[in-house]
Amino acid sequence: MSNVSKILFLNQMAGPLFRELAEDISLKMPGNSILLTGHKDTLMMDFSSSKLKICEAPTYNRRSKLSRVFSWMSYSLTAFWQMLKCDKSTIIFLVSNSPFLNFFVLFIRAVKKIRYVVLVYDIHPDTLINFGVLKENSFIVKMWSFINRMLWERSVAVYTIGAVMAQNLSKKFNVKKSKLGRVGIVSPWVDTSKIKPIDILQNPLIELTKGSKLTVLYSGNMGVSHDMDSILQAAKILKDEKNIMFLLIGAGAKWQDALEFQVKNNLTNLQVLPFQPESKLPYTMTLADIALVSLDDGAEGLMLPSKIVYYMAAGAAIIGICKGENDVSEIIQNSSCGITVEPKNPERLATTIKNLAIDAKKLNEFKESARKSAVANFSRNICTEKLNQEILSVIN
Repeated sequence: MSNVSKILFLNQMAGPLFRELAEDISLKMPGNSILLTGHKDTLMMDFSSSKLKICEAPTYNRRSKLSRVFSWMSYSLTAFWQMLKCDKSTIIFLVSNSPFLNFFVLFIRAVKKIRYVVLVYDIHPDTLINFGVLKENSFIVKMWSFINRMLWERSVAVYTIGAVMAQNLSKKFNVKKSKLGRVGIVSPWVDTSKIKPIDILQNPLIELTKGSKLTVLYSGNMGVSHDMDSILQAAKILKDEKNIMFLLIGAGAKWQDALEFQVKNNLTNLQVLPFQPESKLPYTMTLADIALVSLDDGAEGLMLPSKIVYYMAAGAAIIGICKGENDVSEIIQNSSCGITVEPKNPERLATTIKNLAIDAKKLNEFKESARKSAVANFSRNICTEKLNQEILSVIN
């Protein structure tokens, strides 16, 4: 190995996916690595036997646009202080969302000659432009795009989580300027030994299904890029189907709207809950007979909700709300685990759910294929080992 002995992982909201990545890569390092995060569940984890040290940082505050910007800046300044302590034996591994953090990483590279790897979960600012949050010709967008391009071209490697995303990202900068020379793909993964099908009668959260024969689950962020309205309207359309229950768990800009919709329409077939502790994840995921993954019109090719592989590991049939060329439909098609429905078509979504509720054979085929594909293609040990080998090769 070269003089690289440890990694500084920078991810403000490092949930299970990124934390597991950091754990597994850290095991390959001679020294102890650091994960700097504000994710509450991760901060409560016991890493006493790991080579990964968890350091607390400001959490991501979703309450308003101003609070988000402020929390981004707070985290970036905390990360900057950590980076100042680093020497050339450290590789920085960051998630590229905040333009503030990207700027500080570029500064550290210029001053201290420390190398870095970038993992792009969502392609920003493009997603925010498509949903009207930012204007394409604004100063913020131009500056953000410029910093992104500099960050990616001066990196050891740039990775993203889907093949379609990789194609789109490679158009944003000169990939040959990075040491890897291309946009690498890190498939989202899941610990299939922890997230696995459970008999519903053995599930301690069975009361959330309210005795329904079929549970439709949406779990995760309810942001501007997710078509939550179609899901809510589909629940309203199916309100008289007593055997179908909609369960929405998460947070984000549209979470309050979802809760108010349920109350306003007095929908007894719809529950809207906040994010649950990570310890409940093996049980919330396995409540699903059908799981929903939603990309609103304009998000295709710019993001891939990683929860899709958690749903699959839990043995749920998948309905992807998406259109055009995107990684969600690619996974569903390649895994034969579900159906896709275009955004803004709640009637079609409701019909698809009702048909699967009637066709038990087709539903079970999708569920079995989902679990099988998760184990074969998206299990933690397969995906992180592949990434480990490539990163170790490129940094050395």
